[in-house]
Amino acid sequence: MVSVAVVSYRRFAHMEEILAAWLAQTPDVWLCDCSKDGFKTALPIHHIHAWPDPGNRIRHAVALMTSGDLVIKADDDLVPGAGLVAQFVAAYEAKGDAIYGIHGRRFLGPRYYAQTRLFGPGNANGIQEVDFVGVITCAPRKYLLMDLRNCGTEVEDLYWQMACYPTVKKYVIGTKSVQHLPECRDAQRLCGTRESRVVRQRFYEHYWRKNYAARGAK
Repeated sequence: MVSVAVVSYRRFAHMEEILAAWLAQTPDVWLCDCSKDGFKTALPIHHIHAWPDPGNRIRHAVALMTSGDLVIKADDDLVPGAGLVAQFVAAYEAKGDAIYGIHGRRFLGPRYYAQTRLFGPGNANGIQEVDFVGVITCAPRKYLLMDLRNCGTEVEDLYWQMACYPTVKKYVIGTKSVQHLPECRDAQRLCGTRESRVVRQRFYEHYWRKNYAARGAK
């Protein structure tokens, strides 16, 4: 089985559509709801409501409660297209234990926004090996366990992959089976503000120098 954990704290305009699209592909869907009042739905999901908002690290905690051998962690600004779960499974069967995603970056230097090469639905043909994946990720259970006390919201994905599992292979699966919602361009989106970008750059540079710099650019 493949499980899915979706995290959200205020973007509920399309949430019913998002959850229904995941349920069409797997029965084990979890919503990490960090809103004050809680999202209301009759869909047969596991609904975890946490307030005050614990931040995006909740998705990593909830992922441990799922049932799947593979676990997808998903943002709330994309709708999965038909066959996306099957594409993750096919990539895992082809490449084995790794962390997979629909977007990714190759690390070329210490500047996150200027010295990484971005891969995603627009330019990733087939499975591409990268250094980091995000937005919608999929990993076997063996890569879910980590200490979340230092997992800040602005860097929770970098923390997982750069600080906790830097030596695990990462792959972009090269899918176009996803719909980006208008929320992707929200000026107040996570890591869209200048303050968040500064935090993200500082974290990236520290762990790039610690775990990646000696390796050299791919």
